[in-house]
Amino acid sequence: MGIFSMRQNSKKLAFGASALLLAGAVTSTALSTTALSGGFAVREQSTSGLGAAFAGNAAGYDLSTIFWNPAGVAIAGPGVTTESHAALIIPDSELTSLAPFADGANDIGKIALVPGSYAAYRINDKWTIGYGFNAPFGLGTEADDKNWGGQLEFLKSELTTYNFNPVVGYQVSPTLSIGLGLQVQYTDLRLSQSLVPPPTPSNTATGVLKGDDWSFGYTAGLLWQPAEGTSIGIGYRSMLEVELEGGLSLPGNTLPISGDLDQPEIATVSLRQSINDRTRFLATFEWTNWSRLDRVPIVGSGGLEIIANWDDGYFLSGGLEYDYSDKLTVRGGVAYEWSPVQEAEQRLAYVPDSDRVWLSVGATYKWNEQTSIDLAYTHIFVEDGDINLQDGASPYVGEAESSVDIIGVSMKTKWGADGPFGLLSGFNN
Repeated sequence: MGIFSMRQNSKKLAFGASALLLAGAVTSTALSTTALSGGFAVREQSTSGLGAAFAGNAAGYDLSTIFWNPAGVAIAGPGVTTESHAALIIPDSELTSLAPFADGANDIGKIALVPGSYAAYRINDKWTIGYGFNAPFGLGTEADDKNWGGQLEFLKSELTTYNFNPVVGYQVSPTLSIGLGLQVQYTDLRLSQSLVPPPTPSNTATGVLKGDDWSFGYTAGLLWQPAEGTSIGIGYRSMLEVELEGGLSLPGNTLPISGDLDQPEIATVSLRQSINDRTRFLATFEWTNWSRLDRVPIVGSGGLEIIANWDDGYFLSGGLEYDYSDKLTVRGGVAYEWSPVQEAEQRLAYVPDSDRVWLSVGATYKWNEQTSIDLAYTHIFVEDGDINLQDGASPYVGEAESSVDIIGVSMKTKWGADGPFGLLSGFNN
């Protein structure tokens, strides 16, 4: 009896994993990233979360909880469930050079699409497996005017990450679930800058730094429902050791280079609390260990280094969710984010980060018993910030003004016990 049960579970697990991967292949899209949270983190991993300024995001509303808390996979129903999320990010970011060469405002923002995919398969009443596919860190800025006062700092920056996060959840008791996950991430960095000071045109001599690396980490979390209508989620994403290797392309020469660009751990605590049968209060607090980003020497470059000296980052949000009808749920939220960049000397020209306020609205429409659709909109008010970069070979002084608009959409599908296209038919008895 025990051997038969193990064989049946093995078959269910194998077919469930196949169904998850197939569903993920159908719902995933290419990742394009831009820095929208503190530092160069990308918070826009959930449309439902976006609609409430990410209040309650780790406390188990849908599968996108997996990004912040792998125990969120345990909320999945029978069979296979999938979700596809996408955020269109429209930044407005202008730098004004003050010295040594004033040239007026320069727009460095780039429109970006940030998709994320999630899937889960419930094996039995205790065990659930799933995954998230995301871009947790990213950067995309480019000087509109290449011959600007900060051309020695940067002309174009691109940091792209692809993170695959398989997770497993276990139902410890009717009120407590735990989850563990593995992070497998590819990171690619490209940074170009002029080698001649303004007002000389930047295209006379340009340097391009390229590097990439694979890194590994883990996620862990718990989901606790101590009373009816109360859900508390605690999640952790580990630090990723990123040892970039690549080349520095100079006129007539390419130098092999390397550098450690470790990406920080993140801890999230969230609450979902029912006020009445239709209304819920949402809250989240998050800490990101950005103080890891201090000075990053580029080995082999002849003295080039990234100088940040950042502080830790913090995020606090609150929101409300209301069931307007059996088919429509609306939500809204507000958040304040303390940037890891607090001083003019910490503010990089290609990451002109500052404290910010998030205002968000969103809705979920239940199309039918299997499918629901989310929409969300957020506006981010970013505080103006001074830039004073004197510690290096290319001093730069300027001012940064930024704001961001984000539009999110998602589709969530419950494929049921038979999985997508009936792949699990006969394996769930």
